[in-house]
Amino acid sequence: MDLLNKTAVVIGGGAGIGRAGVLALARAGCDVVVADIDEAAAKAVASEVEGLGRRSFAVACDTTRTEDLADLHRQTSEVMGQTDIVWSHAGTSVAGPLEQIPLERWEHVLDVNAVGVVRAFLEFGPEMVARGYGHLIVTSSSLGLFPEQVPLGGAYTLSKSGLIGLARTLNAYLSPQGVGVTLLCPDITNTRHTLNVPLVGIPTEVFEAGLELEALQSPDEVADALLAGLRDDTFLVSLTPDVRQKLHDDIDQMTGRGQVPDGAVIVQSGRLVIDAALHDRASAAIGELVAKSVHDAGNISFVISADLVARGVFYVYEEWESQSALDQHADSEHGRAFVGMLPSLGMRELSLRVHRVESSQEVTIPV
Repeated sequence: MDLLNKTAVVIGGGAGIGRAGVLALARAGCDVVVADIDEAAAKAVASEVEGLGRRSFAVACDTTRTEDLADLHRQTSEVMGQTDIVWSHAGTSVAGPLEQIPLERWEHVLDVNAVGVVRAFLEFGPEMVARGYGHLIVTSSSLGLFPEQVPLGGAYTLSKSGLIGLARTLNAYLSPQGVGVTLLCPDITNTRHTLNVPLVGIPTEVFEAGLELEALQSPDEVADALLAGLRDDTFLVSLTPDVRQKLHDDIDQMTGRGQVPDGAVIVQSGRLVIDAALHDRASAAIGELVAKSVHDAGNISFVISADLVARGVFYVYEEWESQSALDQHADSEHGRAFVGMLPSLGMRELSLRVHRVESSQEVTIPV
C-alpha cells in the first residue's frame, strides 16, 4: 500500500501505540485525523503531526457512542475529503479473579474494544465499499492469539480474541471489494494501558508478577511493524517473537496434546540464562534436578548443559514418551522447586520449545 498523501483516521491516537502510529503515518506522508476520548491528548498529537508538515486536527471521540463516530466521519469528510485509512485502536481493560469482575465491567470492555470497532466499520465502511477502495486497521493483541498468557485478563482477551475473528471476517468480505484489512497484534508494550490496568480483587504486585515486564516493547516498535505491514499488504502484523511456531504449537496442544503416535517422542529444548555471578550455584541446582528427572516416568533423556564460553547460560534438551509425561514432570515436586528458585538465581531468560518428533534415526560413528 502506498501511504503518500493518504488520509488516515486514528481512533485512540492520543497516547501510546496510537500516538506512535499517528506520527509514523505522518512521516510516511499521510494526513492524519487524531480521535481520542481525551481531546487534549488528541490535540497535542495533532500539533505534532502539523509540525511534521502534514495536515491534522483532533476530534473528541468515545467509541461507545455511535453519534461520536458519525461526527468524526462528518468532520473528516468536511476537512480532509476522502478517508483512505481507518485505524480502530481505542481500548480499555480490566483484570482480576474472573468470578469477581462484575458483568458491567465485562460489558464495558467489550463495548469499547469490540463493538467500538464495529461502530467504526459501520460508519466508514460503506463509503469504502461503494468506491471500491480503502483500508481498515484493527488492533487486537498477543493475548487475542494466546489468551493463556494472562488468565486474569479474561474480559480483555475475550474482546481481543473476538477482534481476530472480526478482522478475518472483514478481510474475507471486503478484500474482493477492494478494501484492505490489517490485523495488528502488539505484544506486551510499554504504555499506560499496559502498566495501569484497572484491577478488581487483586493487588497490583500480584497482577504484575504474571506479566513479562522485562520483555516490554516500545510503541515505536509497534508503529514501525504496522507501517511495514501496510506497505507489504500483510494481513497479520504480530509483534510476538516466533509467532508462527507458537501458533503451530498451540494447534498441536488443542488438537491432540499427549496423543503421540507409536515410535514418536516429545522433545523439549531451549535456553536458560541466569546471573553469571550465580553460575556455580545454578550448576549445583541443575545437577540435582537432572539426577531426579532422569528417573521420572516416561523420561527418555534429560540434559542441561552449560555454555562453554558464557557463564550463566545453559541449554536444555529433554525427550519424553508423551506430553502427559512432560506435564507430570513439570508438576513434580523437584520440577516445581527448581522453577521456584529461578528468580533467586537472577533469571534473565527461560525459553523452551516443545516438538513432537515422529521419526528418528540412530547413527553410530565408528572410532
